[in-house]
Amino acid sequence: MAPGPNETVVERVQRKAKEFQARAPLWANGGGDPNRIRPLAEQLDVHLKAGDPEKAEPILDELLEIVSETHGIASAPDQPMSTTPKSIRLSKFPNSAEIVFHHNEFIYVMDSNGENITQLTFDRGRHLEHVAVSYDRKRVVAKYFANPSQGHRSSRLVLFDLEQGTERGLVPFFQMAGNGGVEWDRDGFIYFAGVEREPFKNPRGRDQFIANAAANDVYKVKYDGSGLKRLTRTNERGEADVSVSEDGTMVSYMATYIDPPNDYTGIWVNSSDGDDPVLVYKGGKMKVSSVHDPELSPDNSEVIFSKVNPAFKNFSSDPNADTAHDLYRVRLDGSGLKRITEPGPISVIPDWVDDRVLFLLLTDRERPPYQGIAVLNSDGTELRRINSNANIAKWIPPMR
Repeated sequence: MAPGPNETVVERVQRKAKEFQARAPLWANGGGDPNRIRPLAEQLDVHLKAGDPEKAEPILDELLEIVSETHGIASAPDQPMSTTPKSIRLSKFPNSAEIVFHHNEFIYVMDSNGENITQLTFDRGRHLEHVAVSYDRKRVVAKYFANPSQGHRSSRLVLFDLEQGTERGLVPFFQMAGNGGVEWDRDGFIYFAGVEREPFKNPRGRDQFIANAAANDVYKVKYDGSGLKRLTRTNERGEADVSVSEDGTMVSYMATYIDPPNDYTGIWVNSSDGDDPVLVYKGGKMKVSSVHDPELSPDNSEVIFSKVNPAFKNFSSDPNADTAHDLYRVRLDGSGLKRITEPGPISVIPDWVDDRVLFLLLTDRERPPYQGIAVLNSDGTELRRINSNANIAKWIPPMR
């Protein structure tokens, strides 16, 4: 673990101690023997209490090496898996920026008309899927594929600090993190779905495969890697597509009930501490009439989401992206279901701020085809296509 820029030995030891505290429980839950690390941990405690970071650091390095053994994270060697900040070229964005998006493996911002585009990242491209800006506009978190050939199984999170000009890995000890999206709350917590560790390394039989699929749960973690908390713990559902309400009190997500061949999807909400889960809307089977991408309304009374519409096709040459999706809104008690987009195109990944819904619109059912970002009112009126080069986008929290 290389030191960060201008990092003192005390700061380095504090960072490594936090990383050890986060990894050790996961290592033990994965079968690690606590007796193996106890003598080293006791030595570490003596040196920390004595205020001797020089003697504490090599013990921490040895402990981190041990508790990292069983996680076996598959990652490309050029990915920033370390939590040590690394200096890179970043730019700050103008006050006029309202939307963050990615294009050709780099991150950009623009205004709500799709203009005044500013590039944020430069040094290296990644196979990005989701990006989100913190409420103080100082940081950006991104979900990317470390190995695109593995799809969501290689999902990772990276944090960019625009003021410090650094990047660092976030929860790198997860087998998968960020499946379906990332989102901030006002206190600097990042919400995501992920897998700390699959229960069965080489699953056999129906029950073990279901247990591995259900290991995808909802979490939140502070931007500095502290405060990791698991918000769902289900044995029969796999969660994804996480978002958090504007006031930070509620979380919404989709979940797949895993019972082949009787699988189905649903839109769920619960408190941001993981309490009081409620099934808001029950969808159908994956890629047939499945539901995805929930986002709470600004007043927490409704949720907007996408639903597969098998009656229409797009991009017939790509079987993974050919079926249409429509956007719907529904009250949290399940009443008042209303479709707000025209059927036919792929309308997905909405983001709801004030009375405006930002979403990704893809279609080749017209000429020329459109693949970009669109905005419409939450009642489905006044559709505007604002940028055909932008990929999945989110609103940037307004300046306060």
